[in-house]
Amino acid sequence: MIRPNKWFVSVMVLLLLLTGCTAQKTGQEELTGVVEAKEVDVNTKVPGRIVKLYVQEGQQVKAGDLLAKIDDEDLKAKEAQALAGIAAANGDIAKAAAGSKLSADSTAAAVQKAEAALAKAKADAELARKTYERMVELHKAQAISDQQMDSAEKDYKAALAGVAAAEGDLANARASRLQVDVYQADMQRAEAALAKAESDLQQVRINLKETNIKAPCSGTITSLNVEEGEMVSTGLPLMTVTDYADNWVNVKVKQSVLDKIKEGQQATLIPVSVPDKKYTGKIVDISRKPEFATARATNDRGEKDIVTYNVKIKVNSAQLRPGMSVQVKFE
Repeated sequence: MIRPNKWFVSVMVLLLLLTGCTAQKTGQEELTGVVEAKEVDVNTKVPGRIVKLYVQEGQQVKAGDLLAKIDDEDLKAKEAQALAGIAAANGDIAKAAAGSKLSADSTAAAVQKAEAALAKAKADAELARKTYERMVELHKAQAISDQQMDSAEKDYKAALAGVAAAEGDLANARASRLQVDVYQADMQRAEAALAKAESDLQQVRINLKETNIKAPCSGTITSLNVEEGEMVSTGLPLMTVTDYADNWVNVKVKQSVLDKIKEGQQATLIPVSVPDKKYTGKIVDISRKPEFATARATNDRGEKDIVTYNVKIKVNSAQLRPGMSVQVKFE
């Protein structure tokens, strides 16, 4: 039997130890994430025809830049209609106000005149009554003739008729106040029409502003879904603006890693395609909702199904484009 010498055994033990340590170190699983960026779909609140496009795919834009123009002829016609409604309502209000004032003034004067006439008629009737009563006494004493008595009675009855007439005139004067109420009702209707016309005008002018499609944020036009002359409707994206400088990395980590990381912690990001480049990001969100990974361990290895959690790492570097794969190392 050949016995191995002690030097050979020592060398083999050392190699096994080194190999084991290396395997343990390199056996750690590498985390790979995907770069995502802020994308905003540009829609329209006003349906219509695109009369002008001011951008094309790949063009850089700033927030507030004019991207497209929708035909606004119909809205301008509605604006003119609303303005005409406002003018008409203001005219009706002025007419009702003038009529109300004139009617109120004339009614007040008529009532005052009728009240004065009634007061005079009552005074005349009172005087005629007293005269008639004296004449009755004188007639009984045969101090006056029958003709004088008839004349006094006639004057008294005429005075009473005058009171009745004056009361009727006063009632008519007071009834004319109802015309003031009519003018007030006309004014209220005109004011309601004015409020509606002003509301219509406000809405039309809001819609007119919406015919100018503007960039919601700074970025790049990454997709353009319409052409000049095309009819568009609300809810459908006209184009997409991507802000490459507002980006982040989503990476799935096992539950065993969660206790080793926290929000605000920095991470190193290495593009898979360019391993000599390194970027620094910061953890801004650790999902509390688990995700079951598609890769499952085999029973032969004695492992259980893998559960992962999404970790969002803010980068804000335009050099990392959406869809890139990066290796993630937590510091």
